[in-house]
Amino acid sequence: MGGGSPGPGGSPVSPSGRPAAGGAPPRVLVYGYYGFRNAGDEAILAGIVRAFRKVEPGTEFVVVSGKAAETRRVHGVEAVSRNRIRRIWQEMGRADLVLAGGGSLLQDVTGLRSIPFYLGLAVMAMLRGRPVVFHAQGVGPIRRWPGRLLTRLVASRVALITVRDPESGEFLYRLGVRHPRLFVAADAALALEPGDPARGRRLLAAAGVSLPPRDSGGPLIGVSVRPWPGRGEPGWHRLAEALDGLARRTGGTVVFLPLQPPADLQVARAVAEAMAEPAAVPHADGWTYRDALDAVAACDLLVGMRYHALVFAAMAGVPPVGVSYDPKIDAFLRQVGAVTAGSVQDLDPQALVEAGLAALKGRAVEGRRLRAVTARLAADAMQAARLALDFVRRRS
Repeated sequence: MGGGSPGPGGSPVSPSGRPAAGGAPPRVLVYGYYGFRNAGDEAILAGIVRAFRKVEPGTEFVVVSGKAAETRRVHGVEAVSRNRIRRIWQEMGRADLVLAGGGSLLQDVTGLRSIPFYLGLAVMAMLRGRPVVFHAQGVGPIRRWPGRLLTRLVASRVALITVRDPESGEFLYRLGVRHPRLFVAADAALALEPGDPARGRRLLAAAGVSLPPRDSGGPLIGVSVRPWPGRGEPGWHRLAEALDGLARRTGGTVVFLPLQPPADLQVARAVAEAMAEPAAVPHADGWTYRDALDAVAACDLLVGMRYHALVFAAMAGVPPVGVSYDPKIDAFLRQVGAVTAGSVQDLDPQALVEAGLAALKGRAVEGRRLRAVTARLAADAMQAARLALDFVRRRS
């Protein structure tokens, strides 16, 4: 692992035969978990586009997506369906760079198909003669040996690796990856502007949430839950008990913020129904990633399972309290100096209440600190884009 950026250089013709730096801007094919209405992954894509175009204005993108038409509409980029393998092969031939990421593509927690699918696309690009960059990746856990072996073999052969946290780099090292161009960066979504709290309050009100007065009411406590991907039973009743405690102790309003409806909505309704205190579950089916950013920014505290709910909160200076289901939650909270209240399976309701109260008590100072930390992480996300584009220039 290392830091720093290689310098640009080379001739004016790109690997695809098109003019590169000094001529037409580079063309980048991006693949990840896009087009599935997951606000976190859509924010990653938006952050990639923003960062690359800030470094190299006019960078062209074609995105491999679950819903190509929606990706074109939301992000203003070209897109191809992830089911059209022949078309993806053709688009790889037109690209100067193939970008794998960001996000948690290389893990087997949420299913066994992710690793062979995403590594298979990387191998396709290599066979096409295109440089592959693992970009802002969160790697692991990978529990099964075939996935670990495949990841080691392919990751050792890509052109460049940037990971979003030190733990991901250490995980690759433990797998046996000894890549000379592996850099620790940050999650790509951090390259976005923070959410707009005023717009977030308007969105929540329009979605049927009765908001407390901004200055005289209790705090607005945002909650992000997701389906439980692990074994055993999740402790939803303990989470409900903790949220009841927070609402009573603060006089606050609890509002659930679904980052991937309808799955998150189902869990949110189940937890809200288990609560004794009232809690709002807004009608958020049509929300974009920007709507989710703004809704999180409108809160005074964010209790979250979703990785990017915690990211959005920290960006906006909203103190996050994590409820962990995956090591990536703990890794991000360590990056920003925030707390995890425990795992969803063994959650101590009182510990979550105390963590929430402490965060609310010092939220003005904590908000300033979080904004400063995430500004530094945003610079790291920009650096990851520079590294990838510098690699294209060096090859051109």
